[in-house]
Amino acid sequence: MTKITIEEKLDQLGSMEKIQLGLAKEMLSSVNGIYFMDYLTTGVINRCIDLNYGFITLIKSKNYIAAAHLARPQLDNYLRYNAAWLVSDPHQFVKNILDGIAVNKQKDRNGKLMRDAYLVDLASIEYPWIRTVYSQTSGFIHLSDKHIMTSIETTLEEGKDILNIKSKIGKGDKFVPEESKYEALECMIEISNCINKLIEGWIWSKNNPDQLSMLR
Repeated sequence: MTKITIEEKLDQLGSMEKIQLGLAKEMLSSVNGIYFMDYLTTGVINRCIDLNYGFITLIKSKNYIAAAHLARPQLDNYLRYNAAWLVSDPHQFVKNILDGIAVNKQKDRNGKLMRDAYLVDLASIEYPWIRTVYSQTSGFIHLSDKHIMTSIETTLEEGKDILNIKSKIGKGDKFVPEESKYEALECMIEISNCINKLIEGWIWSKNNPDQLSMLR
């Protein structure tokens, strides 16, 4: 992957802010008033924008280690926002959150506790890649081989059975391949797109009173 491609992906991720601010404006300017779902959506949009901004800043600062783990809270943003579509009363669901009741302590319309693993299982039905992303990003949250491998570089001497290992200590992502950065960027973009799709769904429901009654 070339530096130009990385820069283009950074610009694409950066454009999410304008898109989501536009969605927020559309949602809050609705003539149908304000609902608890608006509060949740506002929080989701704000968190998404800040996480993407942080990710972009860190990648540009050559700090892949700090940037990569932001995919996990961004995925969490989607999973817990998506939970509002799994319950019988989304507005009560949001009110419960505001009252201090965590998402994983609440049940969906089928009586299942909405723990992370369960939310991942359901989300993976529509987006199979979510399960892989959830699993892989765990490797950045907890100290793992991912942190070790980004601090070393191995090469095999030509014509010899000798493995050379270089290591680095200090700031920067000297040994992180461009492909890893590209994949991380694609991940953040795709999760943001999934979040946007849910936001658009809420706006549509809010602007169509006949459908809105189903979400009260």
